[in-house]
Amino acid sequence: MSSDAFSLLHSGVQRAIYEMGWKEIREVQQDAIRTVYGTDNHLLVCAQTAGGKTEAAFLPVISKLADEPKDSVQAIYVGPLKALINDQFRRLEDLCEHLEIPVHRWHGDVPGNQKKRLRENPGGILLITPESLESNFVNFGADVPRVYRHVSFVVIDEMHSFLGNERGIHLRSLLARLGTITETKPRIIGLSATLAEPEEAAIYMDPDSPDTVTALEAKSAQREVKFGVKTYLESPSWKPGPPPSPGALQSLAETLATGFRAVDFDWKQDQREILDSDHSDGQEDEDDSIKRLAADLIKAYGKETNLVFGDSKALLETLLITVNQQTSSASGSHTFVIHHGSLSRSQREEIETRLKSGQPTTAFCSSTLEMGIDIGNVRAVGQINPPWTVASMVQRLGRSGRRAGVPAIMRVFTLENAPSTRAGLSSLLFPNVLRAVALTRLMTRKWVEPFDNRQLHLSTMVQQLMSCLKQTGGMKADALFETLCAKGPFRNIDIGMFAASLRSLGEKEIIEQMPGGDLILNLEGERLANELDFYAAFRGSEELTLRHRNEDLGQLPSSAIPPVGGGLMLGGRSWRVEEVVEDSKLVYVTPGKGKDATPAFRGQASEVHSRVVREMKVALEDDDEPDFLDETGRSLLAAARTFARESGLLESGWLCGGGEIIWFPWRGTRCLTTLKLMSDACGIKAADDALSVRFKARSPQDLQPLLDKDFTAESLAKRLPVKTREKYDELLTEDLLISARAADQIDLEEAQDALMELALSFCGGASDAPTQAQE
Repeated sequence: MSSDAFSLLHSGVQRAIYEMGWKEIREVQQDAIRTVYGTDNHLLVCAQTAGGKTEAAFLPVISKLADEPKDSVQAIYVGPLKALINDQFRRLEDLCEHLEIPVHRWHGDVPGNQKKRLRENPGGILLITPESLESNFVNFGADVPRVYRHVSFVVIDEMHSFLGNERGIHLRSLLARLGTITETKPRIIGLSATLAEPEEAAIYMDPDSPDTVTALEAKSAQREVKFGVKTYLESPSWKPGPPPSPGALQSLAETLATGFRAVDFDWKQDQREILDSDHSDGQEDEDDSIKRLAADLIKAYGKETNLVFGDSKALLETLLITVNQQTSSASGSHTFVIHHGSLSRSQREEIETRLKSGQPTTAFCSSTLEMGIDIGNVRAVGQINPPWTVASMVQRLGRSGRRAGVPAIMRVFTLENAPSTRAGLSSLLFPNVLRAVALTRLMTRKWVEPFDNRQLHLSTMVQQLMSCLKQTGGMKADALFETLCAKGPFRNIDIGMFAASLRSLGEKEIIEQMPGGDLILNLEGERLANELDFYAAFRGSEELTLRHRNEDLGQLPSSAIPPVGGGLMLGGRSWRVEEVVEDSKLVYVTPGKGKDATPAFRGQASEVHSRVVREMKVALEDDDEPDFLDETGRSLLAAARTFARESGLLESGWLCGGGEIIWFPWRGTRCLTTLKLMSDACGIKAADDALSVRFKARSPQDLQPLLDKDFTAESLAKRLPVKTREKYDELLTEDLLISARAADQIDLEEAQDALMELALSFCGGASDAPTQAQE
């Protein structure tokens, strides 16, 4: 093996590469070696899953450490998951075996004696989660300068998972504090498979000098991708019986589209009459879609190793029980299991071991297996309902086809509710199918959601403030502001807002000021800083442990536990609650009957980016038949297009009927929230759903106040019914929370742009508008 990059490496690293049988160093790895040795820049490595990112970072890092060993931790690897850290730990141990470079790991499952050994004799590489790094500051603050004094590299894996969220700004604060304490400026190496704009990641890595970040993107080898979307139409949960037939849906779309051009058209009444007049389409009952989906999952994933993702734990649990019921009579049947964060660690590790063993296993999983944990060769990936973001779709698709010559396979199984008046007109556009089409198109164009850098993250700043005081015993206010805001990551928080936060914490008796001016933790602040979950910046609900005999099954939020005698699902099994011991946070259960159990999780929609919603509109405007959709999906897309075109919805964006104006601004979740709040401020009754805002109004003139009134983001955020979203929001004043929510939930500029488009459509479509709109 010869190359100028290889020759730069330490001889011990060269020997390790030969002994591991490597035939070549990939181009992105060579570029990384040259960058680390030839510059002082930070490094961002973007490559698809299994693209050699880890080695691109650690080949030059390990080589540098071997060249200049020091008596402290010299490189920190930060991973978002314990399982990922365990996996990378094994890989780095093999690489460092002959170089006498120690490799340590630190997270909640690592024995205390190993952590103590690191503190007493620090060196080499440390693999750690952000929360465990926080625990170092809080519990061993006096040791931090010594243990980390020679840190020269910080490797952040799965960089995209840290951008624009609480956990990411928490990590950035910890790294800034580490640099201040040790008087060093470690070089940061970020690794990711899914990034919208490398420039945004560069700002995260070094906000003062983003131009010092060298971005490397691996040239992805063309790999075969097999992708498809299968759709199941089901009746709404409140309407028993079979769903309507495709013919009835097409009739409904045509009738309603025509009706919206009539006088005083009551779309709800017509929709009810059409749907009620339709008879069976051959479906057995209202649960038939789940049964058919389970049967299809068995056929598609009955061999080898597979992952089936879902954003609803409740649905995954229901599907696993249904699948197991259908396969229970088959001898030697393929094993389906479930993996998510509410299961006990031992159960998750058992499933991970099984996946790695090569024994045919399909895991129904949440995002816990979305990251790059090595579980061997995943043949295919499934997705129950389209994910909320392109980033998730890309990441999950990348879990299969990791070997050369093996295709990446992904099937999206979409459950679409039949139209109903309760769901609104958006249900006539079949939003799950539309979102699946939009996400797929954007994925093929390599577009990914950018991260949001406008948020204040006041709650996380409060957590870091308490952490600083716990670590040091006391600091002056100006030093805290300098550490956290001026030089730290909370730069959207100005001096006035910081001072207001201090006053709020003082009033809540979290901190107090000593005669010399130092701020210290008060008794309540000490209590919070000593809680077990203090190290995490994000909120975790109070959880109770489920126990059967002497085995802990997992943990669930207290709100998800039914009364004694009630049933629940966990781990793909049904359980009956026998006793709840609140003081010990224990729930004793025994095996129950499936028919008496309900999923223990509540689903929650996530935020959808405006670019995704606009692509959904484009899908309605087009006349192609996407080849990745099945027959049902194409039928629903055709019905949606019929309604959107014939009603004029795509031209004007709004419809009048039944004393309502229904407006589709084709914007994302945040914009729709803002528009709803603007309506509230004007005294106009309105409701929003996934795609539209529905106004109680008979003519466009009724909406004139939306165009005339002056709004501010803060005045709208004040109207939010719930302003406490993050972990320590309860410690802040109402005014501070309004500022925080204005930054992370309101998009006034986009809402005003949408309103201008609405005003133009009113003017341009006046002659064609419904009669009631002209009166």
